[in-house]
Amino acid sequence: MFIKDLNNLEKKDLLGKIICFPTDTVYGVGCILGDEEALEKIYELKNRDLSKPLAILVPNSESIKDYVKDIPLVAEEYMAKYWPGALTIIFNKKEGVCDSFTKGLSTIGFRMPNSKVALEVLKKFGPLATTSVNISNNPPINNLEEIIKYFGDKIDYIIEDIEVVSEISSTIVDVSKDKIVILRQGDIKL
Repeated sequence: MFIKDLNNLEKKDLLGKIICFPTDTVYGVGCILGDEEALEKIYELKNRDLSKPLAILVPNSESIKDYVKDIPLVAEEYMAKYWPGALTIIFNKKEGVCDSFTKGLSTIGFRMPNSKVALEVLKKFGPLATTSVNISNNPPINNLEEIIKYFGDKIDYIIEDIEVVSEISSTIVDVSKDKIVILRQGDIKL
């Protein structure tokens, strides 16, 4: 179902459902954090390795505080400089955070996209577990017609707003240990 106006959806409408929307990097598919039924659908859609967790997109940096054990100074500096933007930061997670979304890992990754559409979606529904629209290990699909062709029957809601996406996935940096580890290099150079 195409959505032009987010006011037509409530958070309850997304339970068990997958939503697709543009971000500042690539088109993403996502689900409500904690919605295991929808999470399973995303893994099936992508044929994704079940041991690989998804990143969590957030509407603001305050949103991560319920999920992370601590925010190192370097992470605060990165968030201040690069959020909103194409930087995913991996933190140590707090006790009690849903293991199904972190795949049993002690870490959790967050990003605040620099996208009007994505931020509207996140402000309305809260943090979303997200990933690029593609079959795992293939390039992301950034053309709405192709997304519909290949995944239209598996995605419940598609945001029609067209935004310019960079087509380059975010830089991923792990700050969960004593040293900073760059896991994927994107547009943001650290």
